[in-house]
Amino acid sequence: MVVLFSIGEKNKMTKLFYVFMFALSLCACVKKELKPVVVQTQTGDVTYYVEVADTADKMMKGLMFRKTLRRDSGMIFLFDQNHPQPVAMWMKNTFISLDMLFVSEKGEIVGLAENTEPLSLKTISPTKKHVAAVIELNAGEVQRNGIKIGDNIRF
Repeated sequence: MVVLFSIGEKNKMTKLFYVFMFALSLCACVKKELKPVVVQTQTGDVTYYVEVADTADKMMKGLMFRKTLRRDSGMIFLFDQNHPQPVAMWMKNTFISLDMLFVSEKGEIVGLAENTEPLSLKTISPTKKHVAAVIELNAGEVQRNGIKIGDNIRF
């Protein structure tokens, strides 16, 4: 017979197992739900799967501290749809370069910011028009997919 651990160690192992399983279940609870966003370009539709930032806390954190972002994913910041306003963004604590689509309440792209500078505190505000949403994508997506001002978004 091989003894792998003593009785006291067995209780510790059991407790450790339950702590591990509890932590694993917490991770499952915070899984980010992704929503499809379709950008209707002149050359066709492009679908991205985005996290939704629709609370002050989610908007404040945004994509901060991320080291990577899947090519077909991003984040949409949803502002008050009843009171669109000029919006400014920044790249504080954001390690990856992004393209930003500034979207009107009608779903029209009214401003673009391409290849933003990671970690920059500069204000990003490519339009004075009122905005209901901003979509952040990996840098290069605007050029890769021919996204232009005037294109539309379906969400």
